[in-house]
Formats: sequence, structure tokens, C-alpha cells
Amino acid sequence: MNLGNNAVLVVGGGIAGIQASLDLADRGLTVYLVEKSPTIGGRMAQLDKTFPTMDCSICILAPKMIECFRHPNIKLLTCSEVKEVTGSAGNFKAKVLKNPRFVDADKCTGCSACTEKCPVKVPSEFDMGMGIRKAIYMPFPQAVPRVATIDKDHCLFFQKGVCRVCEKFCQAHAINFDQKPDEITLNVSSVVLATGLELYDPASISEYGYKRYK
Repeated sequence: MNLGNNAVLVVGGGIAGIQASLDLADRGLTVYLVEKSPTIGGRMAQLDKTFPTMDCSICILAPKMIECFRHPNIKLLTCSEVKEVTGSAGNFKAKVLKNPRFVDADKCTGCSACTEKCPVKVPSEFDMGMGIRKAIYMPFPQAVPRVATIDKDHCLFFQKGVCRVCEKFCQAHAINFDQKPDEITLNVSSVVLATGLELYDPASISEYGYKRYK
């Protein structure tokens, strides 16, 4: 599939990528926002409050996430990764791999019936391993898009060929175990990198005694 346009590619769906996408889209540009996880929001969605005002983090972020999802000039590509960018300023060609959710985004209503019935429990990445999620899940209640995703590495059907409970209880018939990866080619004039951060492990600084003292 080829999507050609005088557009902008934004890589990363955290608060920086969301705000960049909104600013560009409001100026009339077509924006392709690529995020590798099932939802936009990034690290800010995991925070309770934001410094220095100590305002509720999700209260600030959620309206921007929804605006980004609904904006007519923003094409949201979640579960997607940029595999290659070639060209030069004003004429880039980007290859984006859209990974399968195994849930039809056009049919899923976000009712969470599949999540409730799924028998598999695994540590939640969103909760930094301190909570649990199911093999079919939405990372957090305000996730955008509000579409379930099947974790292929823990799903009993993909690992052992059994279960399919989510398919049985999905009244929207949105479960699709046959979804395949799809490579998309985007022609864009500019690329904005907003790939976020990884938390630093202070265990390497021995003088702080991290993990040695409780």
C-alpha cells in the first residue's frame, strides 16, 4: 500500500509526538503519527501528577489524545514501527511496518468483555510489573484508540492452539487471529522524531545503594 502526500511523519506517540502532531495538523498539514505500542500517551500516561503545578497527568493528556485521534489531518498508526527512511529534506520515503493486533479496530467497541473472560494473567508493562493484565488487553482505561490487543507471546491460542475464549465472548466479532503484518510506504516532506525515553536503572551507581537497601 502506498500513501503519497506532502505530509509529515511523526515518530513516537508520547506527549511530545502528540503535541507536535496537533500543531502541524492545525496548520493544515497531513500528519502520520507512528507509535509502536497499542496506544498513544507514552510515559506521561503513567504519571500521577506533573511538576511544578502537580496537576493530574491524565487530565492534561487525555483531551490531547482524543483530539489527536479525532483530528481530520492526523492519521494514527499504532502497533507500528518505522523500518526505513530514505531520501532527503522535502522528499522522504518511509517504510512503516504495521503489526497485527488480532482485533479488528473498525469492529471493536472497547467493551472489555474479552479482557474479563481471558484466563491468562501476565505482569502489566503500564504498571511497571506491579499490576497484572490479560493476554488480550488495553494498556490503561483511557487508551487511544480504545481497541483491545492480543499479546501473541502469552495468548493460549498462539502458544498452544487452545482457548479462543475472547472470540467466543466478543459480540462485535472483532477478534481476527488471521491478521498479518502490513508494510506501508509513506511519502513525506519532513520527519519529526519524538521517540521518548527509557527509565534509567540507578543500580549502576553503587554509592546510592539502589536495590541493596530497603
